[in-house]
Amino acid sequence: MKKIKIPIGARAAIVYTIANIFSRGLAIITMPIFTRIMSVEQIGVINLYNAWFAMISCIATLALTSGGFSVAMSEYEGKRREYISSVLSLTSIIAAVIAIIYFCNPSFWNDVTGLSSELMIMMIIGLFVSPATEFWLAYQRYEYRYKSSALLVSVSALLASALSIIVVLSMNSRKMTNIAEGRLIANNLIVYGIALILWCNIMMKGKKFIDISYWKFSLSLSLPLVGYALASQVLGVSDRMMIAKMVNNRAVGIYSTVYSVSSLFIMVWTAINSSFVPFLYQNLNKENKKIKNTSYTLLVGYSLVAILAVLLAPEIIKVLATEEYYEAIYIMPPIAIGVYMTSVANMYSNILLYVKKSKYIMYSSGIAAILNVVLNQICIPIFGYMVAAYTTMISYIIMLIILKCNASKTFKEIEGYSLNLVYDNRKILILSIAIIVILLAGTFLYSYLIFRYVIITLLIVAIIVYGIKKIRNLSL
Repeated sequence: MKKIKIPIGARAAIVYTIANIFSRGLAIITMPIFTRIMSVEQIGVINLYNAWFAMISCIATLALTSGGFSVAMSEYEGKRREYISSVLSLTSIIAAVIAIIYFCNPSFWNDVTGLSSELMIMMIIGLFVSPATEFWLAYQRYEYRYKSSALLVSVSALLASALSIIVVLSMNSRKMTNIAEGRLIANNLIVYGIALILWCNIMMKGKKFIDISYWKFSLSLSLPLVGYALASQVLGVSDRMMIAKMVNNRAVGIYSTVYSVSSLFIMVWTAINSSFVPFLYQNLNKENKKIKNTSYTLLVGYSLVAILAVLLAPEIIKVLATEEYYEAIYIMPPIAIGVYMTSVANMYSNILLYVKKSKYIMYSSGIAAILNVVLNQICIPIFGYMVAAYTTMISYIIMLIILKCNASKTFKEIEGYSLNLVYDNRKILILSIAIIVILLAGTFLYSYLIFRYVIITLLIVAIIVYGIKKIRNLSL
């Protein structure tokens, strides 16, 4: 039998996906341990720290490891290590500036973030060393050294999770109250420790600390992406920050725990989208019908799984958390809708990237982010923290509408034919409306156990039948 040779790009994508699933999966697997040992307030502190770190790191890294990195690797083929060390120096300088700003008035920034001085100092350390990990992984991926990068991601996640569990168990047995800080220190001791080693490695091998030409080139590529990255983070994490400020850390803990479940769905779609994009770009000028069928099939399959997850929300929460978190089942539907809308939005973002009009992606994300902040500011004091899931859902829907309109208009102007020939926009619209109605209606079924289980059974059968049908069609 002839051995099938998988292209190196495909092998790399598979290995990266498995490594990411493993690292993200560990967070879900260990969640029942932490939610049963730590208080809801302590879980809230963890999520608040992660939210602020994600936000500030957008500024600290200036998107230097994003889209422009591959261009730089091609531009400076013989000087790649020099380029990386120089740009890493730039991110380190930015981190130092952030540190100076913080230490000029630490109490002010502690009040703004809701974090202690210890956690803020730890964050600054992370801002200084963490870009090294991103640069190293990006370089490994560019060189198709997927085994080493996957190993680092997996081992780092495993060691960080293991040490966090040990520290939390130890602190809990001693009746210590600052368990949240202990868990963060334990986790980041591994993550930041590895990052520091990589930081030193990059600097020793590159031996180029300041090079204005490298800085100008990298900034010319990355700065246009900073707005998009920042807007995306604001849209994704600002709700937790505002809940902490306007309600309390307990509410953040409940809200974030349920929200973290959605990360699995995001991860699944990311894997789907990474495979769909090459297929999309290769067939845009060929058989558009093929794209229509494939894209719609992916969305239908994805939506069925989303419906199943929402219907199983009570069981999922009971497995992952304690009784204190049960009220959060009612924010699962809007969160799932938001994730679904993001997935559809990605399809139109792919089109805008194809026609080199990424600015529209930034505009749509920015508008959605501002809308989300405004709605949260108005609604949370009136309706409570759970409304943040609905305001975020609305913001994602608005983002999708803007993206769709811009993608349709721009694509027709540049390519000369309608986007309706690529995507079945009518079917996607009907499916999206159906998803909103079905998922929101699902909240009324949580009190009817038998009826809900009947629907779940029928849905599982539908998913199996649908999957078999599509597999058969592919084999014909």
